[in-house]
Amino acid sequence: MALSAVGLLVAVALAAPAPASAPAAGSSIPVRYDNATKRINIAVASSSPALARLMQFAFSFHGAFDFSAAVPVQYVLHFEPAGANQVSVAVESKAGGNTIFQATTAGATLDEAAYRAGDAVVEQLTQKPGFFAGKLAFVSQRTKFREIYVGDFLGQEITHHTADRSTSDFPHFSPDGTKLLYTGYYRTGFPDIILLNLVSGERTTFAAYEGTNISGPFSPDGQKVAMILSTKEGGTELFVSDAAGKNLSRLTRDARSSKGSPTWSPDGKQIIFFADPRGSPLLYQISAASASRSLPPSLSTAVSTYCADPAWNPRDASEVAFMEEQGTQYFIAVYNLQTRQTKVFPGAEGAEPCWLNDGRHLIFTHRLNGAEQLYVLDTETQKVKQLTTLGASEAAWVYVK
Repeated sequence: MALSAVGLLVAVALAAPAPASAPAAGSSIPVRYDNATKRINIAVASSSPALARLMQFAFSFHGAFDFSAAVPVQYVLHFEPAGANQVSVAVESKAGGNTIFQATTAGATLDEAAYRAGDAVVEQLTQKPGFFAGKLAFVSQRTKFREIYVGDFLGQEITHHTADRSTSDFPHFSPDGTKLLYTGYYRTGFPDIILLNLVSGERTTFAAYEGTNISGPFSPDGQKVAMILSTKEGGTELFVSDAAGKNLSRLTRDARSSKGSPTWSPDGKQIIFFADPRGSPLLYQISAASASRSLPPSLSTAVSTYCADPAWNPRDASEVAFMEEQGTQYFIAVYNLQTRQTKVFPGAEGAEPCWLNDGRHLIFTHRLNGAEQLYVLDTETQKVKQLTTLGASEAAWVYVK
């Protein structure tokens, strides 16, 4: 089990496995938050020190849980190796002294099995999906060139997927996690959109039109792709293609502005992107099925005249995260499309927000003195925690059950 990034960060008490009798994995457990902390107070235990450290570190990123010694423990989470790449978990209620939930999960590695066991616990105790077993893609300059990497949530088992000694940017997963779109310069020195098969390693050119080709995300159903392409009229425009890069449909016609960062609504019917017709970027919303037309009115975020990097919440269609400028600093904010209110997170200084699959947490890029790091923002507690210790930016996320 790869634990080099985790082992020195936490210490955890060890205990024997919980009793075997418990409700089935699909049973419902009432959500019980501590009245004082508004979180669920837990302890993590295992006969395996490495497994215990891994899971306590994972749960430390989830703002719904508390490890404070000053608060009485409500639940003890027992994690145990259960065979080749399998982990069993049992949740013991301290109030009743009985096991209220248990499950056994499997993964491609023992770490992944442990993450999935943790996600099962999160879903049982919060009634919302867990995110520990998701996959993270990001850009890093570990080789002095901007290259694409893929790893697990905690930044372990990282795979270096490009080695072009060139610039690779803007990774986007397919919904099934088997493919990755990104913008690569290695073919011609100009930006092309490349489709990378993460299973076979095969790369194919997805879009290589004259001028700029900037990769965008797959639609939630995986059938379409949004992208930014140059046009003969000047500037860049928003296009949508099928999943093979064919059957292009042009959605915008506004040569005054550059455009970027398209993001799909959860139902795949709308796209929000940024454009800068007046010099500073603002957010715009358009139908994904509309014919080519000029820009609609910008979204009234009411916090800044510089708004970019939108990311639509996959679980709450009313919320869009974005980056906004205040003076010389950039902060993560969330705009509510229904109330037209914006919440700025002063502790989240950075850009390029990316929602996790629970619709509560965001990964974003923090830049300082030329260094890039990924952080996690809990939008409910507003707390921020550093995710990576090595340079990384432009996070992309996928969770496949």
